[in-house]
Amino acid sequence: MRISDFIDASNRTDSPDALLALMERAIGDIGFERYAYCALTSHERYKGADNRAPAVALNYPASWTDYYFEHGYQSRDPVIHYARGIAHPFLWRWLEQSVKLNGAQTTVMDQAREAGLLDGAAVPIHGPYGNVCLLTCASANRHPRAGLMLSNLAVLATQFHAAYGELSHPDTDWRIVPVLSERERACLQWAAHGKSSSEIGDILHISENTVNFHLKKAFRNLDASNRIAAVVNAIRYGLISL
Repeated sequence: MRISDFIDASNRTDSPDALLALMERAIGDIGFERYAYCALTSHERYKGADNRAPAVALNYPASWTDYYFEHGYQSRDPVIHYARGIAHPFLWRWLEQSVKLNGAQTTVMDQAREAGLLDGAAVPIHGPYGNVCLLTCASANRHPRAGLMLSNLAVLATQFHAAYGELSHPDTDWRIVPVLSERERACLQWAAHGKSSSEIGDILHISENTVNFHLKKAFRNLDASNRIAAVVNAIRYGLISL
């Protein structure tokens, strides 16, 4: 499934279950079978979630999920712990290679592998007011190109987060379209095509600093913390297109 197809389909989905099925298909196409979507803060906002905090929705093996919560691993899981302070996607193996995990954290990772979650990646999603969500995906096999898939996974996670939030809060009016200037929309449109600020400046005949100024204004208007979130939100509101 192409990212543009996932964005289009998830924008038209009218139920959380249908959205979860779409997400499972999308991550499967990039080499992952399992996912867990977590609200690391403000878990109570997801009133329809039947899972224990911080999990909102997941398709991990039930035997592992039960064992995980029975042993309080949510308070020891290094993926959850470090996601609160990391602003970019990361691989599980990166934590084990680059961070000195304590004994309890190492146990969580070792037992996750024994449960069939051999390789994984995580996308922290930092929102306004300090809210943090997390999408983490896993595979039963060593993913040969996991690092190359991180950017795709980041877009999928951000779009999923936005769509799931809308479906989980039907009383909120999500159709109030933010106002962006013509220049802000142009900068975001080129950002959606993967152009850097320098490249956008060359295209629009403005300075790199001016591009960053317009992008930061767009971030604020779209309630986004980074380029990916801003682009995804702008597409959802029909302000730009892929």
